[in-house]
Amino acid sequence: MWTASFVFTLARETGWPEHFIFWELPLSRLLQYQHCALRAHDVWTVPVAPPPQAQFTQLMGGWKNNEREPAI
Repeated sequence: MWTASFVFTLARETGWPEHFIFWELPLSRLLQYQHCALRAHDVWTVPVAPPPQAQFTQLMGGWKNNEREPAI
């Protein structure tokens, strides 16, 4: 499903034909152009993450001091 929306968005924004978008445009460029097209229309494309302190707390929750096995 996402392929159709990517092609539709890029074709609408650039005027490029479907054949070019599918067969000639590198995937990395397609994804970047898709991102730019969405941002141009004020669509947020990055998922919202928890605050940094919450991420830090979650990461440190499983950390144990001196996790390495003692050298024999």
